[in-house]
Amino acid sequence: MIFLFLKNHLFSVLIIVVLATAISPTEGSLTAQDNSDNVVATINQDRIYEGPLLAQLKSLAGDTPSDSDAYQRLRRQVLESAIQRRLALAYLEIINQRASHDDIQLEIIRLEKRLALKNQTVADYLQQKHINRQELEHRIDWQLSWPKYSNQFLTDSNYENFFKQRRTHFDGTRLLVSQILLHIQQRPLRTETQTLALAKEILHLIHENEVTFADAAKQFSDSPTGKKGGLVGSIEYDGAMPREFNQAAFKLKPGEISAPVKTTFGYHLIQLNDITEGSITWQMARPRLRKAMIQYLLNFLTDEGRKIATVEISKDWK
Repeated sequence: MIFLFLKNHLFSVLIIVVLATAISPTEGSLTAQDNSDNVVATINQDRIYEGPLLAQLKSLAGDTPSDSDAYQRLRRQVLESAIQRRLALAYLEIINQRASHDDIQLEIIRLEKRLALKNQTVADYLQQKHINRQELEHRIDWQLSWPKYSNQFLTDSNYENFFKQRRTHFDGTRLLVSQILLHIQQRPLRTETQTLALAKEILHLIHENEVTFADAAKQFSDSPTGKKGGLVGSIEYDGAMPREFNQAAFKLKPGEISAPVKTTFGYHLIQLNDITEGSITWQMARPRLRKAMIQYLLNFLTDEGRKIATVEISKDWK
């Protein structure tokens, strides 16, 4: 399976890494109505229950209004993370890397013994955490299966290979870029389709030398950078700009302009002006490499899991 790291693969932007990592059986309690048995999705025969999702959502969203776009994005991310774990487990079972039923039951016995020291039972524990037995078994399944699989790939040789294939993502390389940004939501008289068409038309005008990138930015860009000919400044791969923006920029050669790139801000045309090479080694970048490799592995398992699993989502969570 080492061949995984030799493929050219783009990282998924769908999900926050912290959502995709193991959820402790001791985490997540609800203060509102118990929704632990409401099924919001099924992956083959594996069910996702509403209670744990609402607990995660409450922790992430805080006071974010439930009718806001930000809240709805978090809601989708929480559900997708739960789906992602179960798709990964489905594929791990195919390749004999998933925890066995006996392994899971052994962990539950150990939990029972720990609870007994506090004069508690598993039933007490489930009620306290607002989860059911199936959710508990899923969490233990993930805690056992995921580290067993992922740790075999988190070796020095794979860290180094992963770094070499994506050096500019991790070595501190900086790009000097300009942009033309066309808002979508802030332009009520222009639909998204019209905005994308405008971005393509601007790009065509630049390619035909009918207008320079800088002049087009001054004329069309909805960003304050438009006044400066679109100059954004220097960016890094994991910098402050949206990930979709950075990923597109780091594919460019000096002087090239990207196709329209969609982010939460709208559609961007990106021009790469200059490159400043970085000097960070793979050893120095190890923490970031680990995070990226974990996401890579999770994306791989999820993609493979989708090929063999059936996903059904309740209408209330679509």
